[in-house]
Amino acid sequence: MKKIFVLNGSRRKKGNTAKFISTITNKLEGFNIEVAHPQDFYIKPCVGCHKCFYQVQCVQKDELSLLEERILNSDLFILASPVYLHYMTGELKMILDKLSWWAHTLRLQGKPVVLLSTCSSNGHETVIKPLGEIMNFMGGNVIATANASMMFNHLGNEKWLKEVSEEVVRRINKIINEPPQSNHFIETVFNNTKRMMQSQAILLKKNDVDVEYGELDYWINSGMLNFETFSDYLDSRL
Repeated sequence: MKKIFVLNGSRRKKGNTAKFISTITNKLEGFNIEVAHPQDFYIKPCVGCHKCFYQVQCVQKDELSLLEERILNSDLFILASPVYLHYMTGELKMILDKLSWWAHTLRLQGKPVVLLSTCSSNGHETVIKPLGEIMNFMGGNVIATANASMMFNHLGNEKWLKEVSEEVVRRINKIINEPPQSNHFIETVFNNTKRMMQSQAILLKKNDVDVEYGELDYWINSGMLNFETFSDYLDSRL
């Protein structure tokens, strides 16, 4: 059974964002769906030590690895947040900060991603847009986005909810049985990051430095460094 993991960045487990999510998940059939919130995990804030970029894991002892496992083991990732001061919630941002090494390793590896947000009177794109960019940098293939605005009474508009939720569900059902896929945003990230990793490899070899550089090691061990495109790399894994 395919797994869908939902991370709701809201502090309210029964708030507007949860309602928006449920209009979609209630229409999904035949999937193992898990919904989680940041407060479900004991996660310490990032201390800015940068060691994750070298060791490819956080040095702090918390439950971040449990959340990572849930995301990576899913076949589709739904990420949602209400708008707080024109941005995502602080709890969600803290989690993404601690997963920043994923943005240098495309760790989501073409996993399909759905992005949802809710807002009161403004902020229609102030969560969706940055989350979309972050997911692309992390190698996530964003297949659908939607924002529900209280100003337009979207959550009280059954016609709007039906149309939006059915379209998102249609896209999920269409892609979830397909292998991970790239897109032109991810390809740009792949090309730029690959050049950075190649420069790091040349520099280390030139200076004959024997250090653990986790991100470069990930690129080498995964085989990504050997491919011209991220799409070709994903195809090689089939």
